[in-house]
Amino acid sequence: MMKSKVSVNTIIFMLLIISTLIIIYAGRFLFAEGKPSDNRGSDNAAVGDTISTEGKLFPVEHRAISTEINGMKQEINLLEIDLSSDGVKIKPALSFNTIYGFQSLKDIAINNNAYAAVNAGFFHSYGEPSGMVAIDGKIYTKSTGRFPVFVVQGKKAILSEIWSNIWILHGNRRIAADNINREGRAGEIVVYTPVFGPTNRANRLNTSYVVENNRVVKKFRGDTECKIPPNGMVITLYEPISLTQKFEVGDWVGIDIDPDFEPGFQAYECGSWLVRDGKSVAVDKDEWVGLLTNRDPRTAIGIKYDGRVLLITVDGRQPGYSLGLSSRELASYLISLGVKDAAMLDGGASTQMIIQNETVNSLPARERMLGGGIVVTVNTD
Repeated sequence: MMKSKVSVNTIIFMLLIISTLIIIYAGRFLFAEGKPSDNRGSDNAAVGDTISTEGKLFPVEHRAISTEINGMKQEINLLEIDLSSDGVKIKPALSFNTIYGFQSLKDIAINNNAYAAVNAGFFHSYGEPSGMVAIDGKIYTKSTGRFPVFVVQGKKAILSEIWSNIWILHGNRRIAADNINREGRAGEIVVYTPVFGPTNRANRLNTSYVVENNRVVKKFRGDTECKIPPNGMVITLYEPISLTQKFEVGDWVGIDIDPDFEPGFQAYECGSWLVRDGKSVAVDKDEWVGLLTNRDPRTAIGIKYDGRVLLITVDGRQPGYSLGLSSRELASYLISLGVKDAAMLDGGASTQMIIQNETVNSLPARERMLGGGIVVTVNTD
């Protein structure tokens, strides 16, 4: 009897061991099946738009961030744009697509069929941009050479200080123009294109040449304005002028610009540098903004080490909700996000971010009319 009992216990013990091994082996598959998939986009999609309906990564990510910086509450909105993706474009947009005038950022976004937009940089009294603007390869205004210019060529963006030159091509001559689409001063040669408006607004003695389809069709001399043809330009020489060889009706005339950019490039001159080569270079005073040591609403544009473009708005002037940042605090925060280069855009009451025609940040006052914005368009077809 004892011998049989031992045998039964032995069998039971072996069955327990086998059962345990089976459970462990099966458990490997059970646990592996229940493990969350490594889909980084799903978490981001809950915060912003990162995945399209087809399951492809959406090229624009929006993040709304509530945080504290130096003990102060901040509400921050980020747009991260992957220019390497097909169908995405970031570019400047002016109010009414002209040099003069003001529009709401929402209207600018709608007019450009934009997925998203932020307010742009700085503008003069009647809406003229403060520096260089080029849209889809068309030069609106030239650079001042004093501030960084955001440039997009193909799928690559840079921030760089640029001194642009405008040249009038006439036969084998390259004649330096002093400006493009700006009010002219005595002794200057200025080129006017249709984006300037219906006329060159000249009110001092000048000689103007009307050019259509690259041919001079009319010469005008006087102290009144000259009409700009919709398919051409006007070259205005404000007297006194020392140009010896003038243009004649029928002459071929063209326009060139340097530095030389790729066809369809975008360019926008920003405000002061915030970050260069990963280091803070923020200044305490800007000729457009004034003091930057105050904590105010801010808008900035940056480029990360991986080439992605970052648009950021920081709400401010709303105690208990979001105080805003100084220029140095903004620069430090951008560096923490992996930004290599960044520049200031307009801020204060102009700070605004639009996504799908809705403002996503909190405005400290009523929506301000703007001379232009930076828009993001997405074509997923």
